[in-house]
Amino acid sequence: MTTPPLKRPPRFRTLAILAIPFITLFGEPQHDGLSADEIRFVDAAADVGLDFRHHSPLTPERHLHLFMGSGVGWLDYDGDGWPDLYAAQGAAFPRTKATDPAHSDQLFRNRQGQFTSVAVPAGLQDFEYSMGVAVGDFDNDGFADLFVSAYGPNSMYHNNGDGTFSQVDDQPILADPRFGASCTWADIDADGDLDLYVTNYLKLDPENYPLCSHQELGKRYPGGCHPRYQQHEHDQLLRNNGDGTFSDVSQESGILAETPRAGLGVVLCDFDDDGDTDFYIANDTVNNQLWVNDGKGAFVDDALLMGVAVNGFGVAEAGMGVVSGDIDRDGLVDLFVTNYFNETNTFYRNDRLAFTDVTAEFGLAAPSKQRLGFGTSLFDADNDGALDIFVANGHVQSYPPELDRKSPFAQLQQFYHNIEGRRFEDISASCGPYFQQPRVGRSSAVADFNKDGRPDLAVLHLNDRLALLRNETAATGNRATFHFVGRTSNRDAVGARVVSKIGDRSCVQFCQGSQGYLSSDFRRVSIALGTANQVDSIQVRWPSGMTESWAALAAGEDHVLREGTGRAD
Repeated sequence: MTTPPLKRPPRFRTLAILAIPFITLFGEPQHDGLSADEIRFVDAAADVGLDFRHHSPLTPERHLHLFMGSGVGWLDYDGDGWPDLYAAQGAAFPRTKATDPAHSDQLFRNRQGQFTSVAVPAGLQDFEYSMGVAVGDFDNDGFADLFVSAYGPNSMYHNNGDGTFSQVDDQPILADPRFGASCTWADIDADGDLDLYVTNYLKLDPENYPLCSHQELGKRYPGGCHPRYQQHEHDQLLRNNGDGTFSDVSQESGILAETPRAGLGVVLCDFDDDGDTDFYIANDTVNNQLWVNDGKGAFVDDALLMGVAVNGFGVAEAGMGVVSGDIDRDGLVDLFVTNYFNETNTFYRNDRLAFTDVTAEFGLAAPSKQRLGFGTSLFDADNDGALDIFVANGHVQSYPPELDRKSPFAQLQQFYHNIEGRRFEDISASCGPYFQQPRVGRSSAVADFNKDGRPDLAVLHLNDRLALLRNETAATGNRATFHFVGRTSNRDAVGARVVSKIGDRSCVQFCQGSQGYLSSDFRRVSIALGTANQVDSIQVRWPSGMTESWAALAAGEDHVLREGTGRAD
């Protein structure tokens, strides 16, 4: 039976009333036998062969794009069932002809938990300043393709199925020269083909680059120009024509109807639960956008109406990364957005047809106030049934010591443990040595790289080595993993709504495109079971509109669910 859509309220031209967050006190939490101090990560990058250092040499003039970092994406490019890793790379400015392989994007093949760089034999050397990574099978041939946005022309790579990729270079619209940021695959019109949404940031013409500075202590200091006072760019929406080509539908879809915004983060979800794919955009210093789909690929921005354009005090923030998920375990998908230094990150709770800023109530305000959040990942580190949050922090201004700004460039990264969907606790200090060393954090993405049942995390740092945070949490609950394969729907099943039941608890999840900042998690839906030994039932609403159900799916296994077959492999 198809789930009926929610009834949407009429659209008003007046602003929605904004809810002010408040603090709620809770009693001592219960953890299903697990305690927060048992969650632990170890940086295993060197041990497993992930030798990657981000390359974005800063200039004396402090050109802004050099501070923005690059993304990471997990994919199984060779179909062996092990998550491989694509790491986007920066570039020097002004541009020179790069030849050092270490200054290219890198693809690392995972062979049972050990990695080898295969970028050169795979044909994936890219010396642009790469930004966002979107993983998706755009031609439904069973092999993961790649789209990489950039400061400069974007790139599309087709997976040939033999361990190599070919750049799609016969379609100029794929090589947009604007400043691309986060990007995601999605099927906007439910025709079975993956379309592509690309956020664009600022107009930073390499030949006429805006530079800023300020006078202090009798000296002039260069620094990046404030995004609010620069020219912003419209985003881009590309429709898949089903024959390997794409059409730019940005105008006809409605996403150009508003003034351009400085887009950095994008996440897809069915926010109004009407069976189609919507997009939420985190914009820098201006209102965020929630593009609601009419079911045919036309969009209207309902962010103000639904309470997610600004924070609970009515203030637009400097949005960077964004993730979506059922954070409070009420069966509705919420939003978490990372923001600028001296702002807080923002948790928008889904109250059904509208959202409320409950950042302070959930304990996420004070710990994030003196950090600048970029990348963020939402995952259940200890499989207790509650989604935890990782935030990669780092400033975009590297002030000299004499200015005594008290806003450090390198900052500590953070891990927030979710206490039964009621509040968060910042337990970073007890999560391992990685969290004790300040870094300029940028992007992050989740995968169980060693298939031990515990989700791990790749984190990219500006001008520093990539970290692979191996999850070594001692006591974890059970887990089942699901790989969805569309037949009428797009093969990756991006946009599928998954409702699982474990005992008396229900969980809603979506098969995602990209998440966080510039990055893509491994495309598997992981269901944490706590002490249960099976998923009692799972219902999938496929992007095609078909709804199917399965029962009694065992913990500790990777289940493959194929659309229209009614069976689990």
